[in-house]
Amino acid sequence: MNGNSPPPPAISRRDYEQHAPEISLHMSHFFVGYLKDIYRLFDGDLALVIVIAEVAHHNLSTHFSGESGLAENAASRFHEDPGFRQKLNACNAYSLAAATGLPRETIRRKILHAEKLGWLERHGRRELLITPKLAEHFLPDFNLNLVRSLLSTAHRITRVLESPPGKP
Repeated sequence: MNGNSPPPPAISRRDYEQHAPEISLHMSHFFVGYLKDIYRLFDGDLALVIVIAEVAHHNLSTHFSGESGLAENAASRFHEDPGFRQKLNACNAYSLAAATGLPRETIRRKILHAEKLGWLERHGRRELLITPKLAEHFLPDFNLNLVRSLLSTAHRITRVLESPPGKP
């Protein structure tokens, strides 16, 4: 995404309500598939998904710059430059518990599990960072398939919104 990308189309409440059942079906189809994939990739441990996602979001949030999306070269630098990874925003079990609403003991267990998998690493006593091994677990197929499914779902919803009410 760059600063010249058009904004997403606005959807009025009226347009949505006229097509809500069809839109809900398309969204459900997408989300059920996504959840099944996540469940499979994390061996059914959805709390681990939440913890890993929150750590990744916290670590990388400063490398997103508003409308322009990911800061230039941040993704490749993450994989290629260990010094860049040291500049990520670290987080800890306490901040993860606050951000996720999960109990701190659950957070601690998930952190230990993610460390054993090589997905998280500690810096200092408490600071947590994601590792390239985590990204490798999801690349290339998971993210590619997810983007394809998301775009396909968005296209189907757009077609529904452009059709007269009651017509698929």
